[in-house]
Amino acid sequence: MKKKICIFTTIAALAILVFLVLFFSRNRFSLTINGNKIDKEEFLNAASLRKYEVTSYFTGKGAGSVDAGFWEREAEGELPYEKLADEAIEELKYFYAVYGLAKEKGYVADDSYDAFLKRWELENSIRKEKIEKGEAVYGLSEYTLELYREYEMDTIQKQYCEDLENEGMNITDADREAYYEEHKEYYGQEDDRTLAYIKIPYEAEELSEQEVKTLKNCLTSIYKQMDPAHSLKELAEKEAGVSPYLEHVEIAAEELNVYSRSISDILEYSWELAAGESTPVLDENGCLYLIECIDRKENGAVNIDDVKDNINKTLREENYNQIIERRAADSFVEGDVEAVYKFMKEHVGQ
Repeated sequence: MKKKICIFTTIAALAILVFLVLFFSRNRFSLTINGNKIDKEEFLNAASLRKYEVTSYFTGKGAGSVDAGFWEREAEGELPYEKLADEAIEELKYFYAVYGLAKEKGYVADDSYDAFLKRWELENSIRKEKIEKGEAVYGLSEYTLELYREYEMDTIQKQYCEDLENEGMNITDADREAYYEEHKEYYGQEDDRTLAYIKIPYEAEELSEQEVKTLKNCLTSIYKQMDPAHSLKELAEKEAGVSPYLEHVEIAAEELNVYSRSISDILEYSWELAAGESTPVLDENGCLYLIECIDRKENGAVNIDDVKDNINKTLREENYNQIIERRAADSFVEGDVEAVYKFMKEHVGQ
């Protein structure tokens, strides 16, 4: 009898042990991407990069304010903390797609997250040492983890795109022409403009209220008389009070940058004017304005040869991004999804 009791006790103990092993196995955080074991800190850092995006997504679905219960409040069949966990995994897939390729190309010796952290710490240490020695440091004196990630990923992209032997980096004439034709509207040159304008900076000149009123009435009278036979210049020259403020400019497309620094307000208010059109009398920022577009000449698109390097750079970066996206999509992910969700639920509000 004692022997049977002993056997039953042993069986019961084993059953409890198996149950506990299975229970804790199912509830233990477990995630691997392309053979890289993801630890909890790395996962939470990835989640932090997508947190704003997920928050915006659910507030747009009417999930309410981001209060204590936000992450567990279901919206249209979705739970915010589960969505955030999924997005964190996508962020990690992207990270290992970038660094996996970088390792293959020799841009980094180690594509692990730990190695990434060490490079970040080393970079900050080097910068700190230079500052202490009084040496020049370009850029930031210290990188946050997120900014260093952005800096290093940009560097990797640049290294890849500068090697024309890499996949997707050989841009043909046909590639360029197709891109140019598709985006031709962005390569149009600005119009040449000829403007006549009056700008009276009454605040800067400390004019009285009555003086401003008189000048404004004069400009309004000029505006009402303007037509194809009577230009701003012709009418303003007859008025002693406003004629000293009359200006005339001829702005070629290539000169816009120069003029945008000196008369940015005039360009802003007259930007949409066609030849022969004028603004009404404007009272803005302590100034009175009346602007006439005398002539406007449309220029054609920039020649493709003038933007060749720009198109090459754009296409190489697009091709690089597509390669990374494909690699991320093909990532091999292993883990206990429910345990990952549970971990996210427990830590999202911290």
